[in-house]
Amino acid sequence: MAQAQSLAPGFPRAKPSITLLRVHEPAVSAQPSYAACMLKPYARLLRRYPQIAPVLIDPFDAMDPDERVPIAPMLELLVAAVHMTGDEDMGLKAAREIVPGDYGAIEFMVSSAGNMREAIELLGRYLPLVNDALTFSLRVEGEQALLQLDSRVPLPRAAADFQCAAFYVSTLQRGLVVDPSFEARFTHAAPADTTEYERTFAPGQLRFRAPFSGFVFNAKTLDQPFASGDPNLHQVLRKYADVLMAQLPKSERLSDRVRALVAERLASGSPSVTHVARSLGLSRRSLARKLAVEHTSFSALLEDTRRELALKYVGSQDLALTEIAFLLGFSQTGPFHRAFRRWTGTTPRDYRRGQRR
Repeated sequence: MAQAQSLAPGFPRAKPSITLLRVHEPAVSAQPSYAACMLKPYARLLRRYPQIAPVLIDPFDAMDPDERVPIAPMLELLVAAVHMTGDEDMGLKAAREIVPGDYGAIEFMVSSAGNMREAIELLGRYLPLVNDALTFSLRVEGEQALLQLDSRVPLPRAAADFQCAAFYVSTLQRGLVVDPSFEARFTHAAPADTTEYERTFAPGQLRFRAPFSGFVFNAKTLDQPFASGDPNLHQVLRKYADVLMAQLPKSERLSDRVRALVAERLASGSPSVTHVARSLGLSRRSLARKLAVEHTSFSALLEDTRRELALKYVGSQDLALTEIAFLLGFSQTGPFHRAFRRWTGTTPRDYRRGQRR
């Protein structure tokens, strides 16, 4: 397959009489970890290699699916397995071993969502249940949706490929089967043989040495209904997932503390980096340096928090759009509407109508 080319009125600030929705912070551990269910596809694949002794794989089968496994030793095991077998495409092959039920509640919750946009938003909220090292962002540019995958820890090629392919197989493939513009992107160089990539992402295009790992696809597919959508089952699974999230260890990351402070102060106006840094006992420069270590910035966290809350508030149907703009720290509705269109490719009013259908 040939490598694809690059795809290219104000209102008074009177405090509204409403109840703020609670902000759920990502409940991730200080040491990145997987849920043991993430290892099932690897275990199935590794049993097919005569070079891998069963004694190394058997412990995975004995684990509780929700048991937390530190990522670092798992990556070391994967690197060793690639070295022993000589199979650089192990990550792609493992993703194709994923079967229904592997990822438990979060998998069924995603499949019961109304459409891909809702499924992606749910993953952003509940992904720590299975993998608290993976982060991602979705943005819409014109007719294109760009989904960027990132990791809190450096990943060898096989692990990065698995992360990308597993996201595609378990989520995106549900709505992209008829999207000829789909493109899978990788930051690493193209291998000499791309057969396994073509097999995994067919009939999509491939782009290597891309500016980010992830996917580009037609933005219209975000709102196409899932055939498996089930509102009643979905609500039950979300309540169960909330219980599981509450049981995860709380994050000690500075970026999560910044998110919490930003969310707390948005309704009083756009929080300044100076005030947030002072609340954390840091200078602006120290805050910026520490956030850079976590591969983020204050402006990115402010933008992400606003976007997450905007989707919740607009989707709730209970708040006027002027109230939502206030709660997000905008002094006028115009900037809020422009920001919402940048985040989603549509207006708040049209997005709300779509949620009602």
